[in-house]
Amino acid sequence: MALKPIFLALLLAAPASAAAAEITDRHGLPLRVRSGEAAVSPVKLQEISPWLILATVAAEDKRFFSHGGVDLRSVARAVWQNSREGRAVSGASTITQQLARALRPRPRTLRGKLSEMFSALRLEAEASKEEILEGYFNGVSYGPRLTGAEAAARDYFGLPAKDLSLAQAALLAGLPKSPVNYDPRRNPKAAFARQRLILRRLLDLGLADEENYRLALAEAVTVRQKEILFEAPHFTRYVLARSVPGRLKTTLDSRAQEAAARALKNHLASLSAAHHVTNGAAVVIDNATGGILAWVGSNDFFDEADAGQVDGVTALRQPGSALKPFLYALALARGARASDLVEDAPLYAAGGHAPLNYDKTYHGAVRLREALACSYNVPAVRLAQAQGVPAFLAKLRDFGFESLDRTAEHYGEGLALGNGEVRLLELANAYAALARGGIWLPARFADGPAAGARRAIGRAEAYIVTSMLADNSARAPAFGLNSAFNLPFDFAAKTGTTKDYRDNWAAGYTPEWTAGVWVGNFDGSPMRRVSGISGAAPALKEIALAMKKLYGSSPFARPPGIKTVRVCPVSGLPPSQFCPSGMDEVYTAGNLPRGQCGAHLPPEEKPAPAEKLSVKFPSEGDIFRLDPQTPPGAQALFLKAAGAEGEIVWTVDGGELPESGPSVAWPLSPGRHTVSFKTTRAGHPAAARPVRFTVTK
Repeated sequence: MALKPIFLALLLAAPASAAAAEITDRHGLPLRVRSGEAAVSPVKLQEISPWLILATVAAEDKRFFSHGGVDLRSVARAVWQNSREGRAVSGASTITQQLARALRPRPRTLRGKLSEMFSALRLEAEASKEEILEGYFNGVSYGPRLTGAEAAARDYFGLPAKDLSLAQAALLAGLPKSPVNYDPRRNPKAAFARQRLILRRLLDLGLADEENYRLALAEAVTVRQKEILFEAPHFTRYVLARSVPGRLKTTLDSRAQEAAARALKNHLASLSAAHHVTNGAAVVIDNATGGILAWVGSNDFFDEADAGQVDGVTALRQPGSALKPFLYALALARGARASDLVEDAPLYAAGGHAPLNYDKTYHGAVRLREALACSYNVPAVRLAQAQGVPAFLAKLRDFGFESLDRTAEHYGEGLALGNGEVRLLELANAYAALARGGIWLPARFADGPAAGARRAIGRAEAYIVTSMLADNSARAPAFGLNSAFNLPFDFAAKTGTTKDYRDNWAAGYTPEWTAGVWVGNFDGSPMRRVSGISGAAPALKEIALAMKKLYGSSPFARPPGIKTVRVCPVSGLPPSQFCPSGMDEVYTAGNLPRGQCGAHLPPEEKPAPAEKLSVKFPSEGDIFRLDPQTPPGAQALFLKAAGAEGEIVWTVDGGELPESGPSVAWPLSPGRHTVSFKTTRAGHPAAARPVRFTVTK
């Protein structure tokens, strides 16, 4: 029958938990050991105890043999009960529907339920009741890492499924409704209460007589208690799906695993319920080999309410700004310089889309270094326009982003802002390539020859991007000087936040190791008031500090051919004698900046001041609001003077500011304020008229 290959595919895809295996970390410490297990193959319906078949029908679908896949009477009852109670208190899924859900999981929505019903009707039309039961008993989950009745019978009772007694069968039949809540090892009271309920249903339905019912109630069912070691559950599940049964020594470090899991749990606990953040994931990679040192797929593997068994390391999510470093690497490889200016001003991209920076302001002409470090969106879109989306997509694939499998036209310029879906493992491994000087290696879970290495970007370009991501001063305008990335050692890092706040990312690296963190909700619901710097970055910081202790860190080594040149921070060109300040920038030897800064004129060539002596910014009566999404240290007003000649001394609320000059930064503070300045005009002391403004929360 046409359905047989589908059932077989389902059984072969079942979790490999029943396969005899021992997985250890790199030091030989066991991660996953289940004593006495043997591989469990799919079984025929004739190899299932008749009691388990009858108990399952009584528990899950008493009209299984009479309906056509959907029990309309049960649906009507569930709708009436749920509407009366105002919440879901009753379900109506038939055995056939449960099998359809196992074959193809669907969201628990009305649309998903209707799709499930349609699939159940097709199953009934194409297969016999016996074939549906056989698929059910081989494909349904009876607990964590227990798929199929045969595996469950051997695990709980040490028996094949065909030898189950009525009492044992009733206990197993109660598990599929909620394998966690009715786990006889973790929740024996609830499990045996459900067993007794199912036994009573068997009696009431005439599927068991009075004598068998009494004997089953009296039987002392013993559930095997055996030692189960299940560390790094998402990682070991990933490994088992890609390896043969037996003892396997992996690259994982139990110390790093514990540190990463603790960091994630600590930070998620610190985010209040008001932020609506339920889950996260983290991965750490050894840069030298590509070996996976830590893999935390969720906050709690056994948390059924928040989908803890979903693996956030391999789940597809939008990365936001976390893809920007690879766009800048492409630009540098094509001749751009870190000191080049790019315009951060209103821009209408393809399709009329107008990208907006996270702080919802524009910053004028900014250097590429600052644009990347501060994660400005408009410069990134301009850069994608200049380099071309096809070239950018090709470069991302060079860095291992296989998940980006659509065309450049599909993504468009929004790819610069992370509108494609990627995996956390891909992202962390791409950052590891930057840490290696541009060499991409496949991430690996076991030692072996380093096959598949390739150069994704030049060594010099990788170093310059790294210097931009590690530049605390360059990112200070957006994130402040004391952000989560300001660590006491060289650390290059970047965040990412989707525009609807569904995903927070943070990735960072030293020459020795790379770590990546994702924070969000597996059900796709948006977080509230959480950005990458506040959502994922603090967990990344804690992981980085732990990795520093475990594996150390060293400064980023400058490759041959890198030159340092002094430039004017305003123009990005070598300074003239009239430039008030300068900064060091790094370049490839063949792409040094040319010319000289022309933004600053000699004093005698300055035009006579024609402006009235006044506070140019802010204006009288202005009102400013603190942005709760932006770190307080990154929010400031740039006070500007007009008509001044000599030294300019600013006062705010009667207090003199430590900085002087025509434009100084004043940190925003709630309340009503008065600003003025003193200077000289025509050789005489002068003061600007005070300006009053307000800052609100």
